[in-house]
Amino acid sequence: MASGWEEAGPPWTGLFSWVERHTGGRITAWRRQARWRPAFYLDVDVDGVTRALYVRCQREESMPWTATLSLRREYDIQCVLHARGVAVPEPLGFCPEPEAILMESVAGRDRFDDRDDDAVRDTVIADYMRRLAAAHRIDTASFEALGMSRPATARDIGYGGFALSEKWYRSVKPAPDPVIEFIIGWLHRNVPLHRAPTSCTSWIHFDAGQFLHVDGRVTALMDVEFSCLGDPLADLGAMRMRDTAQPIGDLTHAFATYARETGIPIDRRVVNFHAVRFALLTAMLSAGTRADPPAHFDLAQWQAWSLMSLTICLEIIAEEGGYDIERPAPLQYPPIRQDAAHESVRRIVDDLLAELDPDDHCAFRLQIVRDLLPGLHRAARAGRLVQDADRAESYEVLATVSSDWSDDDRALERFVVANGASRERDVTRLLARRVRRQIDLIEPGMRDVTGFRVQPIDWSAVPTG
Repeated sequence: MASGWEEAGPPWTGLFSWVERHTGGRITAWRRQARWRPAFYLDVDVDGVTRALYVRCQREESMPWTATLSLRREYDIQCVLHARGVAVPEPLGFCPEPEAILMESVAGRDRFDDRDDDAVRDTVIADYMRRLAAAHRIDTASFEALGMSRPATARDIGYGGFALSEKWYRSVKPAPDPVIEFIIGWLHRNVPLHRAPTSCTSWIHFDAGQFLHVDGRVTALMDVEFSCLGDPLADLGAMRMRDTAQPIGDLTHAFATYARETGIPIDRRVVNFHAVRFALLTAMLSAGTRADPPAHFDLAQWQAWSLMSLTICLEIIAEEGGYDIERPAPLQYPPIRQDAAHESVRRIVDDLLAELDPDDHCAFRLQIVRDLLPGLHRAARAGRLVQDADRAESYEVLATVSSDWSDDDRALERFVVANGASRERDVTRLLARRVRRQIDLIEPGMRDVTGFRVQPIDWSAVPTG
């Protein structure tokens, strides 16, 4: 959209006015990024030279952690990283109202596609791992000066902040959830306690695996808002989640590159613990909002991410336990009397989307509606079949028949809390089948994670200790 930024309306007009004052230039074009988080691409004319800039604004979701995430903190961290030579977009300023980070717009793509063969992907992920290892070597004093705290004990560095995440979850937990409770129990039983905070504490990306790339090289590490001081192996664990949502390359090659770059063997158990801990956060901390979603909330995306994250957790738990998970039989979707009504709604939404610019924010919100529709339709067709299958499998371990799905969830949650350790294999397999049936219901609307796959790691090819 060329100039005319006054049309953006509040609070963005205040933001754009600040950008012009801060840069001493004039905004000649602006475009809101089509995503859940407010962000804008700007062309700014400064003394006859056009600068491509990017503005990253505060999150809008009402989730437990959002109030604790300071955009100013993120800006300060980005400044330290840039000053220490880490490839992050150059931070140019911080707007206090509305809160926003102004930075250079960096060339590159955040995804691989058909232009990137295996050799390119291997080169890029190796470049990222070398850059990540270099960031891990930065003296933590630079970050402690910003108020970032160091883990004090082996338990602190092992949990990686999970105690606070669990507290947040319990404050908003909307209903019994046997899957989340089982995974929480597994984490408590398997927290690594052998990593000393004096020798195993680094700045970590936390939500690792996010980068831009072009011409076979990484141009920027992205989104450092969650970064903290912790175990660098937590970043490797987080990459298993990132790769499942957004394939970033051969993780066996990535982990082996990191081990060679640092000269330190990889502790598989620690990596996989942090992979489960990190993946669980998506489903756990969004539970309250998914149960009562505000109008601006992208429920379609968070449903997809949450079911994917639970699958990651259960598959890695099975990997650590040395057993396989089998998929349930595919669901059948018999016709119902309301099929025509569902189809009518879908066609109306498709027509409206066809009339809108795909990068328009209104189109983005309407896309949420379209992506929720298949799950609603499939649930109308087969929801009872899913509930019956869940209850029948629960009977195998509970030996009692629940009256409905909520009663079944409640009884199964009590069982996994009491017996998760002694019956781990049976419970993992049962819960994985339940999650897969929920994925089957919504899969046509799962966007870029449709048909996702948890990448296996060839640990024999990674230097481990």
